[in-house]
Amino acid sequence: MKRFLVFLVFTLLVNSLTLAQNPWQYTHSISFPDPDSTVFPLLCDVDENNRLWVISSKAQAPDARNAIYYADPSDTMFTKFIDFDRNGDSDTLSGNIGATRGIAALNGSIYLSFTVPFPRYSPQTLAGMYRYDNADSNRAFEIVASGSSTNTYGSFNHGIDISADSIIFAGISFGTTFRIYNFSQNGFLAEYGKYIPPFPGAEWNENNQTEPGGFEQEGKDLIRDVALVPGVDYNSTESYFFTSRNSYDLTSNNGGIAVWKGGVQTEPVDYTPARVEDFEGFLSLIDAWPYGIDVDLDGTLWVAGIDSTRRWVKGFTVEGVNAIAEHELPSSTSIEFADPDGAPMAGPSDVAINKNGGLAFVIDAFAKKAFAFENTLVSVDDDPAAAGIASSFALEQNYPNPFNPSTKIRFSLSEASDVKLVVSDVLGREVTTIVNEKLSAGNHTRIFNGNDLTSGIYIYSLTASGQKISRKMTLVK
Repeated sequence: MKRFLVFLVFTLLVNSLTLAQNPWQYTHSISFPDPDSTVFPLLCDVDENNRLWVISSKAQAPDARNAIYYADPSDTMFTKFIDFDRNGDSDTLSGNIGATRGIAALNGSIYLSFTVPFPRYSPQTLAGMYRYDNADSNRAFEIVASGSSTNTYGSFNHGIDISADSIIFAGISFGTTFRIYNFSQNGFLAEYGKYIPPFPGAEWNENNQTEPGGFEQEGKDLIRDVALVPGVDYNSTESYFFTSRNSYDLTSNNGGIAVWKGGVQTEPVDYTPARVEDFEGFLSLIDAWPYGIDVDLDGTLWVAGIDSTRRWVKGFTVEGVNAIAEHELPSSTSIEFADPDGAPMAGPSDVAINKNGGLAFVIDAFAKKAFAFENTLVSVDDDPAAAGIASSFALEQNYPNPFNPSTKIRFSLSEASDVKLVVSDVLGREVTTIVNEKLSAGNHTRIFNGNDLTSGIYIYSLTASGQKISRKMTLVK
């Protein structure tokens, strides 16, 4: 009982500190035009000019319209970009679009993934993509599946994201995995707009990895969204990305976040998934969807908790497969941490963070609005290219502190160095090594998990380039 009370006091303390230190402020909502009351906002993205792009979809609401809308940061009303129902691309077996599924923005162009009207190609489950050059609805490159064969769209696509090389990563229903599509000008990868096989000449096979929750059941538990990490080179085997997946039902517990590592975008066969775990269980996603996700410039993973047990959007620091919730966008209805000055979230379906981390947008499927937030610690004029450059050798205080069982440790290197970050007890006995490798100059973050340690004070020490800094931290169980 005593340990429980200590933990309860600790939890309340951390929560109150988080509220007091939350740099995010809710600013305003963005509504859809009154004639478009049948919208069902599903997923979103923000472009280089901070313009928010949103798809309305029939995926969850068959009576909704398939459409794309946009809004600038100060807008309080969306502008319709294109309505597929009205232009004949949707709502009919002669149209292309059965349900819009994902959207991405890059270099002025807008990319849309969608599924084909059923049963147009029954019994196959097919899909397609559009690209709108220079965000012009009259300048569309269209690719729509015409059958299930090599390098076509022979499976449902869902949420998408796009790398700096114009390569799209999409969650797919077939195999409950992902697929990569070439929208670059590199014809050696695959024909423009077509998918890049796991290796040359290959179809999907046993070498492709299935999402950690296993194969989908009745199409009810799929990869719903994909998030790439800004600044990561997806031609490197060090690259990684995230996917979100809902559970089949309330008892299956097969939903959650996966991190995929070890592959490259040109031959994606080597990407291997692992379930991301957090101590609080925030990421044990249930049967709602889409649980939209995004990653900001600092590598923070943002997750939209659409179901009624969440109603929040949290930011997680992820190290390996361990995650710790560090941020939450103010929500007056958050089940975990209600903020009376926050957005009245009914069902946050997706989140988008702008390029420099100063703006955030939340799409709410049930409120049928978007909510806008500003980061008070970041100027919208800040240069994101400088965000990762450190001018000195520094070790920050861990956060949270006290902690149980995980905490985040940040440090900065002014030059590339062989680095050692260790944890010792108060008697100077080393209990674990967190880092022992060469790291580049810049800011770095690591998560320390004290599951195997007893409560008490510990010392964490950073050594690099002949310098050493130490700080104290407190583990409370």
